[in-house]
Amino acid sequence: MSLPTLPRPSRISLLIAGLFVFAWLVRWYYVSQAMVLHPVRGDAVDYFNYAQNLWRHHVFSKASPDTPMVLGDSFRDPGYPVFLALGMAFFQSWDHWYAAVLLGQALLGALTVLLLLVTARRWLPTPWLGAAGLLMALWPHSVTMTGYLLTETLFGFLCALALWLSVLAIERRSLTLSAGAGIGCALGALTNATLIPFAPCLAIYLWLRRLASGRMACALVLGFAVLYMPWLIRNANLPAAQSSSHDRALMNLVQGSWPEYHASYRAALLGDSTAITISSAINSEYALLHDQPREGWHAWANRLRSQPWRTLTWYVSKPALLWGWDIRIGQGDVYVYPTAASPFHTNLAGRIVIALCHAMNPWLGLLALIGCIIVLCRPSTSGTEQPLALLLVMMTAIYTLLQAEPRY
Repeated sequence: MSLPTLPRPSRISLLIAGLFVFAWLVRWYYVSQAMVLHPVRGDAVDYFNYAQNLWRHHVFSKASPDTPMVLGDSFRDPGYPVFLALGMAFFQSWDHWYAAVLLGQALLGALTVLLLLVTARRWLPTPWLGAAGLLMALWPHSVTMTGYLLTETLFGFLCALALWLSVLAIERRSLTLSAGAGIGCALGALTNATLIPFAPCLAIYLWLRRLASGRMACALVLGFAVLYMPWLIRNANLPAAQSSSHDRALMNLVQGSWPEYHASYRAALLGDSTAITISSAINSEYALLHDQPREGWHAWANRLRSQPWRTLTWYVSKPALLWGWDIRIGQGDVYVYPTAASPFHTNLAGRIVIALCHAMNPWLGLLALIGCIIVLCRPSTSGTEQPLALLLVMMTAIYTLLQAEPRY
């Protein structure tokens, strides 16, 4: 009896598989070599506290886990703390848990490359697909982010998952996949609330462009709402005094409207008196908006109107900051927190990669902008490239309004 002959994998499948393995090896090597100094600092303190409170007290709160009464809040989104808390369920010691988180993030980073490649193979010729995969596998920002206890790696993976499911839904005209894409969007929004508008915007766009039926658009929005609405209901029942996502959005809006914010943030930490004064003014403006919204909005708008040309040029320049190179609220270059023994510094190949990527970064940003405009404006028969372009444009607009930072 002869065994059935298995189909041979195509060259493009082998290419994608090879790039996935390469992306994982790069990230595994980085997290095994680089050492983040005091990894639980800054935003990571909140995420670590949320995870501990989830595991120990079954409460979502950024308060210290040793607080006598831990009260729930919604200042940050739950996706990443749940990811960290799942690790705590399996690994009791810090060393084992921390290693597992970093290795898990290395895998998520590689899976992000894989999902984007299997999505982009529909419109990219094989040589360009290989080049894009190589850049994604090596790009320093996405590699270094796997070493921090921050949301970006998980969020990037969930965005890629939502895009892949959206493309499959468009391709197969499937209600089930449309709902799955909505669920993917909800998982991303539960990790970073900036993704909240994506599902309804995508559904409306695809329906207007006749790339999806009305039923498919409704299924996408319904899949999103079914998973995300319980979180909104939970937050609506929290005491008004607790820190909320609304507070955080207001804070980012105020901070993002000050051109001096990034420079003053770093200088204030070093004790610069002028920077401390600017930081105090920013904090005072946020406090007024929070405590007395009517007066706060009036003061905020008056400040922007007092220098209209400066305000206009600042907001027009913010997309370049978002897609720029140096991380501003952090250590700088491609590092959020101080990092020792980074292969991008200690290894010759790493130094070459980071130099080449730094040189290419502005040109890739410009090409991405042009590509998004072309894709969203021209007629499309398949529509498989539309969700990615819409996501890039939407996220750029949101971060331009709030705070533009290459870390995001």
